[in-house]
Amino acid sequence: MRPLAFKRYGPAPWRRVLLVAPRHPDNFWCLEGMVELMGARALVPNPALPTLMALTPAGLGVEYRLQDENVGPLDLDTPCDLVAVTGNTLHGPRVVELCRAFRARGVPVALGGTWASVHPERGRELADHLFLGEAELTWPRFLADWAAGRARAVYAQEEPVDLALSPVPDLSLQDPRHYVSLGVQTSRGCNHHCDFCDVVPLFGRHRVKPIEHVLREVRAAHALGARSVFVTDDNFIGHREHARALLAELIAWNTRQTRPLSFSTQIALEVADDEDLVQKLADARLSVLFMGLESVRAASLAEVRKGHNLGRDPRERLQRLNRHGLVPFLGLIVGFDHDDAGVFDELYAFLQAAAAPAAGVSLLAAPTGTPLHARLKAEGRLLADEFAGEWHHGTNVLPKLMSPAELAAGHAQLLHRLYAPEAFEARFAAWLGQIEELTDRYPRKKTDWPMLLRSGRLFGYFLTRAPADERALFLRCLKLAWRKDKRLIKRAVTLLAQYHHFHAFTHRG
Repeated sequence: MRPLAFKRYGPAPWRRVLLVAPRHPDNFWCLEGMVELMGARALVPNPALPTLMALTPAGLGVEYRLQDENVGPLDLDTPCDLVAVTGNTLHGPRVVELCRAFRARGVPVALGGTWASVHPERGRELADHLFLGEAELTWPRFLADWAAGRARAVYAQEEPVDLALSPVPDLSLQDPRHYVSLGVQTSRGCNHHCDFCDVVPLFGRHRVKPIEHVLREVRAAHALGARSVFVTDDNFIGHREHARALLAELIAWNTRQTRPLSFSTQIALEVADDEDLVQKLADARLSVLFMGLESVRAASLAEVRKGHNLGRDPRERLQRLNRHGLVPFLGLIVGFDHDDAGVFDELYAFLQAAAAPAAGVSLLAAPTGTPLHARLKAEGRLLADEFAGEWHHGTNVLPKLMSPAELAAGHAQLLHRLYAPEAFEARFAAWLGQIEELTDRYPRKKTDWPMLLRSGRLFGYFLTRAPADERALFLRCLKLAWRKDKRLIKRAVTLLAQYHHFHAFTHRG
């Protein structure tokens, strides 16, 4: 096995720290099928670990090695004085395995991330040094204590951190060729209080990074060779004027580049109500926008305090985004208290009519610490106290108007229908048909050869291995995009890769 690359801070002797990002389980939302066809190994790297590197106190001798299990196998015998493990709820079982495996070899473990913060008692049992909450202040404090031989068992950050204190992550140990996109963060937290979401309990209300700080992160990703950046915010427009000012700076920077970046992010659907913001998203080369629409039933949205999706026709909002060639990737949920068996046909009809080619449908779940979890626990409607982060495979919620079996069957059937080739093609063609203008701020290139070369696996799959109906779908969609505007080929390729992932995942036996 090729030895891991390393980065040293400060003078010798260096204390060796192995940073580990756990592998994802086989999961609907990790987009493994898309990632593979895009010629990468993972979607986006974990942003916490390069941030820890950048937080190293000056003058302290530390050698970092970084292993993302989603990129390559982890050697448990890697020489190190400490292993730092982070992960979210989805990674819980693997986090437990890693902590136990390293401690069995006599290597002390530092454990952080959202899973550890949600399950502090379990974290205390698994780790020598447990980190609760954000690490901008606690990690450098721990390193100084560790070097002095007085490191504590628990480092807790009780209050949200001022993001001006968060450094530009050190990306030097990451290879952009392994990822579809590199990650950049402009904010944390959220101003909405959706009952099923754990963002506010974990990260508090929306906070932003200084714009110049964000630009340094973008420039660092670009200098490393990234062609695409995923903005990892939970809601990019949580502070609308900050987003507006940041987009203006990104446009000014990106239009000067001979190799401009493309961006994607998570954002509230209400952005469509602000034409200036929509135009700036397009001009900054935003492409895919993940949006939590959740439901088209007003009663279902109201019951989980998703009021910001009420009051405006979502089809009109989506059409405003489609007009600029933006790709809305919709997140939907079934299993709300107001959802009966008719909701599946209702969602299918909406998506086909709304020209939304990419959509994922989850089962309602109640993560620990959320208002929904507290309410359903009081009602005796939790099937399990802990939610494993598998929004597609199962739920810990007992539905009200359907049996669990009816909910699971309706959910599976809906996804089968949505990713039948003819249904996807109809949505794709309708999306193209609504595009009226594309940004003219970037010079038109004859051919984006790096994109096409990186997409070689996708072309190879659809042209040589895909079933006949999928191969025909691929060729027709590319032809439609080419005729509409050659600049749309890259977005068409991305959508077809997403189609492949969801079609394959939802048609498994």
